Amino acid sequence: MRNTNFLKIIAIFVMILSIKEDSHAQLFPRFSIAGGPTVGWHTNNTDDLNNALRIIGIPELENGFLTLGGGGFVDLPFKGFDKIRVGGFGNGFSASESATVNGLKKTANYSYGEGGLQIDYRISPAKSLDFTFGVQLATGTLEIELYQSAPDFGNWTNIVNELSGQNSSQSISRNFETRFYSVQPQAGIGVFLTSLIYARLNVGYEFGFNGDWVVDDEITATGVPSGIKADGVNINFGLNFGLFSK
Repeated sequence: MRNTNFLKIIAIFVMILSIKEDSHAQLFPRFSIAGGPTVGWHTNNTDDLNNALRIIGIPELENGFLTLGGGGFVDLPFKGFDKIRVGGFGNGFSASESATVNGLKKTANYSYGEGGLQIDYRISPAKSLDFTFGVQLATGTLEIELYQSAPDFGNWTNIVNELSGQNSSQSISRNFETRFYSVQPQAGIGVFLTSLIYARLNVGYEFGFNGDWVVDDEITATGVPSGIKADGVNINFGLNFGLFSK
């Protein structure tokens, strides 16, 4: 009799666990959290910037740049929202050109950095394969540094005399910076390389909206060409390491 009652208790306990597991599976159909490094390519129209560089005597910049960064994401673990992926990211690039003209070294540095949020809708035709369609919302900065250095530049006394007005100078430095906000429609494909590694390739077009340009950190710059902005095609590849429930 005792054995029979004991077996009944075990059977009831197993049934309760089964119900809980089934409820958990229905409430949390899939959960993934992962992150890792990214590498990409950003095409950027540099025509307006290059027009200025030609006048200064500096070689033109390319219109495509290697980007490096990182990011992560979570597949929302709630029934009805399990196709939604939410993540964060950051990336950027820096490029430089220089030349010596009539004994003066001239340099241009151009840099871009951004970070933000991305939201994707995920379609999984197979357990090891995902297609995503979504949008990326970001904010960042564009920076242009222009330098001209005379051969004697760097001497403390000369610099003090230049700033005091006692000496004239051919050495010039200017730093232009603007904060931008952007939206990027994008599509991607993801593949599970192992149970813990997920590779993803995204392609999108970034639409950037600049704020005011500031020169030397404090003065609002006017007349900066409107074509200098963050717009362009973004191709991004990332390796994500994490926990995946498929």
